[in-house]
Amino acid sequence: MPLEDRWVDSRGVRLHCLVRPPAGDELPLVIVPGTFGTAEDYVPEMTALEPRACASASLRGRGQSDTPADGYTFADHVADVAAVVDSLVLGRFCLMGYSMGAAYALGYALQAPDRVAGLVIGDYPARYPALAATWVERAIEALPDRTRPEVARALQRESSKVTMWDDLPTIACPVLILRGGTPEARLTDEFAAMYRERLRDVEIVTLERSGHNIWEPDFDVYLGAVRTFLERLPS
Repeated sequence: MPLEDRWVDSRGVRLHCLVRPPAGDELPLVIVPGTFGTAEDYVPEMTALEPRACASASLRGRGQSDTPADGYTFADHVADVAAVVDSLVLGRFCLMGYSMGAAYALGYALQAPDRVAGLVIGDYPARYPALAATWVERAIEALPDRTRPEVARALQRESSKVTMWDDLPTIACPVLILRGGTPEARLTDEFAAMYRERLRDVEIVTLERSGHNIWEPDFDVYLGAVRTFLERLPS
C-alpha cells in the first residue's frame, strides 16, 4: 500500500506527514525524525515494514511543514508529536524517535503513557539540551541543504535544559534503545547504563559499525532490530 501525504494542525502550525493506513491488526508505528529530519527520511523504513501502519512527521520548521517565526521550545515539539498522534492514530501504538527527536518522543511518552505500547530511542540520552550560540553555525555547516538558518537560530534561542532521567521509571511499556558502537555515537556507555537502571523493560542494542547515524552502514541490521522489537509487542 503506498504512503499518503497528510497534513496535521498543531496549534495553528501545519505539519506534513507520510502515512500508511492500517491494513491489519498490527500495532502502528509513529516516527519522530532527528533535529532537522523530515518525514521523507523514513520512507525506507516504512516501505520495508509494509503492511504495518506507519506515520512519520516533519516537525515545525522542517521539510514541507510550516516554519513559524517562534514556537520552538521542547514543549512545542512535544505538542507537535501529540498533534500527529491525535490526528492519525487510533488507540495504542509504538513511538520511535531518533537523536533530538528521541527526546521529543520521550517527552510525549511521559505525558501519555496509556497510548504508547512500545518506545524506540535512537542514540540519544534522556535529556534535552540548552543549545549554545555556537551550535547554530555548526548545525548550518553540517547540514547546509536541510538546515534553515532561521529555524536553527530559533531552536537555539528557545532551548532550555530538560532532564528526564528521574521520570523514566514511570514508563511501563517495553523500550528498545538503539546506539552506535563507534566514537561518533551520542549514547555513551554511561548513558546506556542509566537507561538500563531506570527503565522497567528495556533492551539495548549496540550497532557496532554505526556512529550517530544508526542506519549506516548496516541498514538491514538496524531495521532487523526494530522489526524484532515490533513483532514482540502486542497487537
